[in-house]
Amino acid sequence: MGRPSNPATKYFQRTLTNPQRMILLAAGKGNLCRGFENVLDLYSEAHNKGFRPGDDLSILNIGRTTTNSPNLDESLMDKVRETVREE
Repeated sequence: MGRPSNPATKYFQRTLTNPQRMILLAAGKGNLCRGFENVLDLYSEAHNKGFRPGDDLSILNIGRTTTNSPNLDESLMDKVRETVREE
């Protein structure tokens, strides 16, 4: 996997699996770096609300659907999947 984790690390490099890449691309609207930042923001919010590693994800109370999604007609995940397949 690489070197052991160190809390003082400033930079890290990781090989992403396709599902991990798709998640970050979706979170960043096609931008991996922004997706990573958004995932960190999301975890920060969850942590502030009491979520801790090992907790069941169901305590986050995330709804399954949204009625005001800007992507109702066009799935972003489908776009990301197509982008990943092309690479």
